[in-house]
Amino acid sequence: MNRNRFGARVFSGAVILLALLAFGCQGSRVGSHHGHHGKGATGFDDDRTMVEMVSTKVGGKNVFIPSTVVLTAGEGRSLSFYNTTEIPHGFTIPALGVETVLPSQEEYVVELPALEPGVYALQCHLHPPHRGATLLVLP
Repeated sequence: MNRNRFGARVFSGAVILLALLAFGCQGSRVGSHHGHHGKGATGFDDDRTMVEMVSTKVGGKNVFIPSTVVLTAGEGRSLSFYNTTEIPHGFTIPALGVETVLPSQEEYVVELPALEPGVYALQCHLHPPHRGATLLVLP
């Protein structure tokens, strides 16, 4: 049977989103805990001002880890990226007008504006085959 991997990913993401919306969740705390953003309608507890991500190579593919970041809407956030690869990688969120280069073997902090609920694509604008990530912002 020939499976469409893209369709399976979309389906998996939809299932996760529906579970979050239906049941709520207690989000894991990542990074520093300087502000309080509270619980939205979903019960998702998000007091992070800094979210940590990594650009790395897994199985011969360049990827962002985690591949999905879930936040609540509100104040701006910071994304702390560590590029573990030997070459610089791009980082862009087209819907937010964010675009920068992540230096090799260094941490780089990207400041995000106040976030509205929605799904935002994170991509490497320098290497289109680089697997992107998703920023899911809940109300």
